[in-house]
Amino acid sequence: MQRNLRLTLEPWSPEYDTSLHADTNAPTSLEDVELEVEFSVWGKVRPSTYRVDFSQLYFIDGRRRLEGRVWNTLDKGVIAPGLLGTLAVGAVTTKHDTLTPAKVVDRVLERILILSGGVGQDLIIENRGHEYGRLEYRYEALNDTQNLENALVQRLQMLMRDAEDKLAGGLPLESALLILDGPLQRRAPERSLGYVKTLHQLYLSGEEREVMRQLEKGERTPIFRIGSRILPRYSWYIRLEDTPDYIQPYAGLVRLEVRDTLGIEWAKEIADWSCRVLPRYSAKAFRDPRAPQQLMPIAFLESDLGRRMGDMSIIRRRIQAHLKGLNAREEMPLEAAKNTN
Repeated sequence: MQRNLRLTLEPWSPEYDTSLHADTNAPTSLEDVELEVEFSVWGKVRPSTYRVDFSQLYFIDGRRRLEGRVWNTLDKGVIAPGLLGTLAVGAVTTKHDTLTPAKVVDRVLERILILSGGVGQDLIIENRGHEYGRLEYRYEALNDTQNLENALVQRLQMLMRDAEDKLAGGLPLESALLILDGPLQRRAPERSLGYVKTLHQLYLSGEEREVMRQLEKGERTPIFRIGSRILPRYSWYIRLEDTPDYIQPYAGLVRLEVRDTLGIEWAKEIADWSCRVLPRYSAKAFRDPRAPQQLMPIAFLESDLGRRMGDMSIIRRRIQAHLKGLNAREEMPLEAAKNTN
């Protein structure tokens, strides 16, 4: 007899992939995990209050966009792959009150030309009355690797992370908290909270994973420690929003993390604070296709950065027209080329 299907839905809009990439059948994590750093027996935690408070909250996020794959012609007909891309990084702030609109405090926009082969220079596309003005793609050399296609995109990602780190380092965090859209990076300031809304690893198994799945809105798991050699940190899960039975059971869950260098008591204070405050910033489905895990200040920042990057179709047409002009000029006979100067 055929078993009836039991399907649950991913609430994120399909163009954003899925919030759950982790293998839910995997019993353990690839990293060392200490479970009994807060409680010896695991259960759901629902804080009734919190002791820590912040004068300001800062949110940092970055966007990167691949705008064209290119080939650089070297000596003897050798061609080396590369890419044209744009990265945008920004920071917004808001008072500890969801009624206070987010405000952009800083942003960075860079256009990058990454080339393998060891030969290159900046690419300048002049204004000539076009929208978005002069386009300047800064040359970045890529050392030869076995998988150039992946390495090119990884370099663009690394440059975006570097820009985020630099921006974070200039924020006044003495009485504020920085919330990073994604895992903590090694160079992030101490007063930073990593906000992981796409789950690539669960870190928990067995009864502890079941506690995580059964969380209700405003509840968290006990704190556990991820003993990474690069960045050891304390982490916990919270549920931002209750979800109906037809939605996959990990929806509405996010994993948060802080450095372990500030101690377990600091981690407890931030964990309790997160349960009471972060659900207020959780997006609703009619506002953002990645609800409920998306935070509204981050959504606001992403929209602002997207506008700054410019319309992809216009940028692509300008790149194509510029390269067409360059190649046509190189193919001219010598005398004809001189007459155009």
